[in-house]
Amino acid sequence: MYFFRNFYPLPRIKGIFIIVFSPFFPKNEYYNAWRYMGKHGYSCYPFEKTIKYKKLPVTVFYDETKGLSYVIHNQKRLYAKRDYPEFVIKSKYRALLTEQDANSSHRYVESYNELQGKTLLDIGAAEGIFALDAIEYVKKVYLFECDEEWMAPLQATFEPWKDKVEIVKKYVGGNNDDNFITIDSFMKDKEQNNVFIKMDIEGYELESLNNAKELLTNGQSIALSVCTYHNENDAKNISNFFETLGYSHYLTPGLLFYETHLRKTICRTNNTKMSK
Repeated sequence: MYFFRNFYPLPRIKGIFIIVFSPFFPKNEYYNAWRYMGKHGYSCYPFEKTIKYKKLPVTVFYDETKGLSYVIHNQKRLYAKRDYPEFVIKSKYRALLTEQDANSSHRYVESYNELQGKTLLDIGAAEGIFALDAIEYVKKVYLFECDEEWMAPLQATFEPWKDKVEIVKKYVGGNNDDNFITIDSFMKDKEQNNVFIKMDIEGYELESLNNAKELLTNGQSIALSVCTYHNENDAKNISNFFETLGYSHYLTPGLLFYETHLRKTICRTNNTKMSK
């Protein structure tokens, strides 16, 4: 079942076709991604450095006290879901390293120095690897995650920094109720300046941004890294959203292969006024 769910022959076939008839296709990031898959096969991250992670040795440890497995990531423990078998932990960790490689279109920041002294809203935290990499830089972290199976791993991972990490078990979206909260509502009684927002919430990014206008308009030194690949027009619509606010912004180089399409992946932005 795992094989059939993750076997995509068409990208390889199309990629080989583009390689064979390469003189007839332009050299740009779109066709370069297809050429990569023609040569190496299907990959969500069609860039050359992906290869080094495919067979990267990963050691999985077990914490008997917490009843959880973990890997050592940059000298820190990164815990996994309780029901993940060892081979899944290894595979997912390799994927996370690939995702946040400096050459990946899915990397959230150019440098973690960008988060120095900021409050981090990690919206769609999952295992928390981004916040873990940023933990020594940031002043405060809010981890937004609703998957109950991630609660124990997140608590274990961030136990050494529990004084500045808070898990928020709510979806971020366009309304406020028992399960959802808007960014403006959450930030109403909190510091509005020096905020970094990382957002990866399965296509609800634009809706959430539309309900963060008070913070984004009035706050100073606000920076964001927002996923733009879940919906077909997200890259354009999210870029236009920041354009209307006067935020400087750009889409990360490269593409992500998502649901049979190559799409722009991350919009990085801040409220430094755009030059005319």
